[in-house]
Amino acid sequence: MTEGLRVLGVGRKEYEDIVSTAPPPKPLRKGDVAGVMRCITADFKQGYIVTGIISDQAYDDDCFFADPTVSFSGLKLWKRNLQLLVPFLIDPYVRMTRLVRTGRDESGAETLRSEWELRTYLSLPWRPLISILGVTEYTLNEESNKVVSHVESWNVSGAQALGQMLRPSERSLWGQQPGRR
Repeated sequence: MTEGLRVLGVGRKEYEDIVSTAPPPKPLRKGDVAGVMRCITADFKQGYIVTGIISDQAYDDDCFFADPTVSFSGLKLWKRNLQLLVPFLIDPYVRMTRLVRTGRDESGAETLRSEWELRTYLSLPWRPLISILGVTEYTLNEESNKVVSHVESWNVSGAQALGQMLRPSERSLWGQQPGRR
């Protein structure tokens, strides 16, 4: 679906407008895990899950991204996928509730964990509400001090999340009062 939207150019202008206001990145020092955590915190403040604005200096170009509905590698692909979704989001709300160092994985890589919530309506006639509580597990590359794995889990399954897209909300076009969006 996102590939079809990309070919049609959906979301390009909205994403470029958002990215043009992003501050320039500051390089991180090797081993500066606290710096990566500051980048992740700043990314959440910018709603990166719904804007695609992400701290390039904190992510490897070939970072692995996964959630319950899709997985792929590549920071540019992740940004492009979000670029395509931005025009379909109405009143998006993202809030990180926790970010912690979780130690090292079996290979010795530093790991982090964020907990967050996402709520947004979709720009469809029935205005479905997407509401997810999520956790993101980050794995860092010790040599580059960059995130090489960004894996989300949600309080709903992928099928349930897709099901939320089919359920009309109180904002549906056929059920709303005149003058409301």
